[in-house]
Amino acid sequence: MSVTRMEEVFEPATVRPVSAFRDSPFQALVRRTVATSAQAADVLVALVTPSALVALVMGLWRLTADLGWTETFPISNGFFSHWLVWVALAIALKFGASALAAKLLPVEAPAKMDRL
Repeated sequence: MSVTRMEEVFEPATVRPVSAFRDSPFQALVRRTVATSAQAADVLVALVTPSALVALVMGLWRLTADLGWTETFPISNGFFSHWLVWVALAIALKFGASALAAKLLPVEAPAKMDRL
């Protein structure tokens, strides 16, 4: 009785980077959308930091009103009548702006760090 042995050689499949939208209007639209969203994120970071400062000032104003150092605070009752809410909001806004700004920064190559 004879035995026939068949061997198979497995090779990794290669993937060619072929775009279905090469040089198409759709690709240009995607590029413009990404550029616009990056600019919008920059504007958002620029606007959130002053908003955090305003929230901190409101919190300090409410605290000084509670201590009797200033006149009345415009919001006398409700959720935003507490100074801790305003200070926590200021911290959260500044942390969010810093995290978004860090994501927007390009990552530097390690070779540049070796030269310094």
